[in-house]
Amino acid sequence: MKISHGIYPTMLVAYTPEGEIDYPAMGELIEWYIKEGVHGIFALCQSTEIAFLSLEERLELGKFVMERVNGRVPVVMSGMTADTLEGQLKEARLIAGLKPDALVLLSNRIDDDAEHTLMEKIEILLSELPGDIPLGIYEIPVPYKRLITDEELKFMANSGRFAFIKDTCCDIEIMRRRAEIVRGLDFGLFNANAATVLDTLRFGYAGFSGIMANIHPALYVWLYENKNHPLADRMIHYLAMTSVIEARCYPIIAKRYLREYEGLPITDICRSAEDKNVPAVSYELRAVRELTREAYAMIGE
Repeated sequence: MKISHGIYPTMLVAYTPEGEIDYPAMGELIEWYIKEGVHGIFALCQSTEIAFLSLEERLELGKFVMERVNGRVPVVMSGMTADTLEGQLKEARLIAGLKPDALVLLSNRIDDDAEHTLMEKIEILLSELPGDIPLGIYEIPVPYKRLITDEELKFMANSGRFAFIKDTCCDIEIMRRRAEIVRGLDFGLFNANAATVLDTLRFGYAGFSGIMANIHPALYVWLYENKNHPLADRMIHYLAMTSVIEARCYPIIAKRYLREYEGLPITDICRSAEDKNVPAVSYELRAVRELTREAYAMIGE
C-alpha cells in the first residue's frame, strides 16, 4: 500500500497487569485508531516503548499489527534499537519481513557508530535492505535527538528509496526550509509537534505523526482535511494547549486518558516510565477532555 499523507498516530503498547503485551487490548486500540479516521499507523516507535521490548516481542507485536490492520490503512514500522550497523541491519531485515508499508530508520541509531558518517551508513543500508520496501527516517528524540541536515534531506528526498521523514525539530524556520527542499518531490514531511502543525500543513507538510494523535486523533484528521477552514486557526489553539500534557509522564497519561475517557481496556503499566503519582494529573486530563469536547462542538461533531 502506498504511504498516504495525513495523520499517523504513534502507536502505544498495552500491557497486562503482569507486564506482558496485552494483545486483546492492542486489538481494541488499533480498531479505535481506525474508527477515529487516521490515515495510517506508526507502529514499533518510541510510544510503543521499543527500547524496552525484546526483539522477539517487537516481531510478534509487529506481526499482530499487520494482521489486525489487514490493509485498511498503511502501517509504517521502526523497531530497530541495536547500537551497531550490523545489528540494525539484522533487525531491519527481520522487521522488513513483516511486510510493513514502510520501514523507518532512526536517525540517532544509524549515527551512533563512529566508523562511518550518517550518509555513508545510509548508503550501506540502502545497498543491503530489500529494494521493494519504502524507507522513512525518524528523528527519534531518545536517547538523544539527531536532526537531519539539509544535505542529508536532499539526498534522501532524491534517492527514490525514502518516502518520508518524521520531523521532530520543533523549529518552524527549519520546517519551512525543509518544505522548500522537498517541494515537487515524491517525499513526505510529517510534523511531530502539535503547536506548529497547522502552519506546516499550510506550507506543504504531508501530515502529523505525534504523541497527541493518541488522545484525540479525529481532531487532527479534521485539521488535516480542513487546513484552510475558517475555524482551523481556532482549532490549533485547542490542539496546542492540550498538547502541554505531553510533558506529564508520557505514555502513562495517554493510556490513562484512553481508559478513562475512551473506554479502552488499557492499563497504566509502562516499561519506559514510572507513575510519579502527581495528584494534579487527573485534573489536567479532565481539562484536556473538556477542551476536546469543546473542539468537537465547535466543528459540529
